[in-house]
Amino acid sequence: MRKIMMKRIVMILLMPLLLILMGAKVAEQPAGVQFYQGNLESALLKAQKEGKLVFVDFYANWCAPCKLMDEYTFTDAGVAEYMKDKYIPIKMNIDDFEGFSLKNQYNIKMLPTLLVLNCNGKEIERKEEGLIPSNLKTFLGRNFVPKNICDVIEDEEPIVSAPSNPKPVVDKPTISKPNIPTKPTIDKPTIPTPADKPTYEPSPSPAPSPTTNTSPPPATKPNLSSETGLFKFNVDKMVMNGYSVQMGGYEEYGNVLREIDKFQIKFPNVETLVFISKSGNKTMYKVLLGHFNSRESAVAFQSKVKKEYADCFIKNLSQLK
Repeated sequence: MRKIMMKRIVMILLMPLLLILMGAKVAEQPAGVQFYQGNLESALLKAQKEGKLVFVDFYANWCAPCKLMDEYTFTDAGVAEYMKDKYIPIKMNIDDFEGFSLKNQYNIKMLPTLLVLNCNGKEIERKEEGLIPSNLKTFLGRNFVPKNICDVIEDEEPIVSAPSNPKPVVDKPTISKPNIPTKPTIDKPTIPTPADKPTYEPSPSPAPSPTTNTSPPPATKPNLSSETGLFKFNVDKMVMNGYSVQMGGYEEYGNVLREIDKFQIKFPNVETLVFISKSGNKTMYKVLLGHFNSRESAVAFQSKVKKEYADCFIKNLSQLK
């Protein structure tokens, strides 16, 4: 009994020390890849200033392989260290405003898609699959070569030159233009009208009475640069049948407004539909173009949208969820 009591006392005394050691162990663990918090344009500029390449991870919150890379690949110490020294890593959610635009620009068809870009945004290589840490390091290593690196931009210091001996400034005399006498005008003689040919002088029309334009000037549509402000809506609840062309899914309502604004400018005579659903505690918005009774009509419109604007896919409205 006494030995058991002694063991308990020793364990109680050692517990704070064990907690300290465990905390130190956790602190030593790498935080993983530190992704750049900004847009792609600023990431490219940062890469040029630091002599690095840009690594872009295209993902979506519903993409299972993307989550596996977040959990296992991007937490690898070797990957994080290599990325820190040679790359500006950035994530792009294809369901967000910038990510959706870049998805179309770089023709992203699969998730995850991993891109290596130079500082000008030119694609060097891509991988359309999830990678384990060793394969990702190989992918990064074979692309980080001098021919892919842009010249480093250094902050220029102002150059102060020594003042040179100034030359005396000589005022040039102003030359006034001589007055040239104008050519005298000769009145053209009037030809009398024969007596047998009557002349007709139209009576002056009365001056129009001034009118006041009471109609307001035509309104011009402002550019949608922010999701805040005043908007005009015409909302109708629809029966979920027929077909449409889905352009994308979004979590941020501001992105929905921006995209709808673009669609209405590009396709002014086509209905824009928004399907609103819940995913856990998040609200999801799916933006669709057109309402068609047959799949064939939707496919024809899909071909037009793909050719003139962006990638999209057919959606059966009765299967939206």
